[in-house]
Amino acid sequence: MKNKKSLVSKPLASKLLVSKVLVSVVIPSYNSQKYIEKCLNALVAQKTKVSYEIIVVDSSKDDTPQIVAKKFPGVKLIRLQGQTYPGGGRNIGIEKARGKIIAFIDSDCVAHPNWINDALTSINEGYSIVGGSVKNANPQSIISIADFILTFNEFLIGMPKREVQFMPTCNLFCKKEVFDKIGGFPPDLLAGEDTLFNYKAAKEFKLLFDPNLKIAHHNRESFSKFVKHHYNFGQHSARLRKKIKLPGSFLAKYSILALIVPFVKLARISFRMVRWNRFMLPEFILSFPLVVVGAMVWGWGFVMGSFK
Repeated sequence: MKNKKSLVSKPLASKLLVSKVLVSVVIPSYNSQKYIEKCLNALVAQKTKVSYEIIVVDSSKDDTPQIVAKKFPGVKLIRLQGQTYPGGGRNIGIEKARGKIIAFIDSDCVAHPNWINDALTSINEGYSIVGGSVKNANPQSIISIADFILTFNEFLIGMPKREVQFMPTCNLFCKKEVFDKIGGFPPDLLAGEDTLFNYKAAKEFKLLFDPNLKIAHHNRESFSKFVKHHYNFGQHSARLRKKIKLPGSFLAKYSILALIVPFVKLARISFRMVRWNRFMLPEFILSFPLVVVGAMVWGWGFVMGSFK
């Protein structure tokens, strides 16, 4: 994490100006001008009677902070001078949060109108950490469909409600006292910070996946960005498992075994699509060649990361 100097904009919107905030929505942001307005419009328009605040922690070089300050005066804007990784950004946002419950969403995501209420329903069932399903916000592109399936196949809307060991931080709610007990996110990781957070959380708490808790995610539409992302993700996955004992760490230790991982990955994705998400089978079949490419690139990244 770099410079922590910040400028916090004063919230003006009456909907968000409340003395007792129940939910604090924290959004890390870097060069998010393409999607930040869609993200914040959905959050400001939540259909809920509970008090909540929205906090954007931004280290962008583009016009993101200007968009937030001009169009969303009720949003707390924490402006950082140097690029900050997502985990570090979330930690900074939580330092300013007033809510007893922290909601995490990414700047390229759009929350369902009942997002907050649906999460509170699950939390009221006795869970301290709740995550939800992810929809494809831009299904017009074959590349975006493949990217979406590779990244979120475990968290599609057709998957069953269940206790899990991991959930993506683009759609996650956590009681603040529990977050503090876990110790927050590692601030120095470009990727994998959510893996470590979930790993530590699952040792002590039950994590609930509720498919009714929905967000939509904008996925990559450029082939070069698609390949780069999954290669880098594979690399970071291997490096993380070399440092910390996580599921699959033995693959990072014996790199040759990592060559079979893409085939296991494809088999698991195919099973989930056929078993629980048959409504997506036409898209899956159409994008399958790219899904294979992405899995192979991820595997090659994992192998390379295990050697470093």
